[in-house]
Amino acid sequence: MKKIIYTISIALLLIIAFSLLTDNRQRTKAKMGTFVTVKLFGFKWYDFNSAFEKAFSSIDDVDNIANMYEADSEVSRLNRAASEEPVKVSNGLFLLIKDSKAMYKDSAGSFDITVAPLVELWMPYAGRDSIPAKEAVEKTLSLIGSDNIILDEEEQSVFFKKKGMKIDLSAIAKGYAVDKAIEAIKACGFNSALVNAGGDISCLGRKDFFFLWRIGIQDPRNKDRLFKVLRILDKAVATSGGYEQYFAYKNKDYTHLIHPKTGYPVESVFSSTTVIANRCFLADAVATAVSVGGREVSDRLKRLYPDIEIIQIFS
Repeated sequence: MKKIIYTISIALLLIIAFSLLTDNRQRTKAKMGTFVTVKLFGFKWYDFNSAFEKAFSSIDDVDNIANMYEADSEVSRLNRAASEEPVKVSNGLFLLIKDSKAMYKDSAGSFDITVAPLVELWMPYAGRDSIPAKEAVEKTLSLIGSDNIILDEEEQSVFFKKKGMKIDLSAIAKGYAVDKAIEAIKACGFNSALVNAGGDISCLGRKDFFFLWRIGIQDPRNKDRLFKVLRILDKAVATSGGYEQYFAYKNKDYTHLIHPKTGYPVESVFSSTTVIANRCFLADAVATAVSVGGREVSDRLKRLYPDIEIIQIFS
């Protein structure tokens, strides 16, 4: 009995000592049209303030590159000029477009950043009493296709083959920003952290050094219910679905996800796709591709990316 009491006492002393040496902090800021939360766990002598500052700064850097709704962003400047002549871009934007073109090929066209003209066509109709004319959709479809983006590795330039082409990086910008924030946190010496940008999540190490991170998947039919709880270690999670943004017209639902091959919104409102991957960018891209392309694309991407896990909820 004395030995058991002694062992328990030593364990309690170690726990108390560890708690005195470590700290757990969290900050949330409005970024990229959502709320971004950064959680850090480390020893008390770590520079928490610097890590928070660099994490949020890296997210701002991505937003300055990829936000097509800001006239001065790099992607907006590219969209205005790239159909006239090749435009030299930053390394960050070049890599985003290059990786997006790779996913376009891997997903058989279900993931396509050139969907921007279709997004602009449909956006004014959200919640209105009409939808775009069939002729307008067909005309806009002629501008779609990431194979019409020409990349020059040596010049680090981008050219659009068709006048009127534009790109929309919103499907992967948050995931890419989360990856950059995690890189910044690791560079500051932290090995336990979580970054959540509106549901695009990356988990570094273990929570408080010991436990797996717990990430809930929302039931698309009931926002107050979790469909599943994931236990994550050094992975990223992203979910795509139409249940958060959609409108109804003539008893038919139209989501914010536009199919780049048909020109019309994806119809499965109460469905969602959650992807677990090594990078949040990849999880984001695959989730969007599968939400658009369905089971056929899901099976294809599972073969191409055997390390990812895809969880689908069908309406």
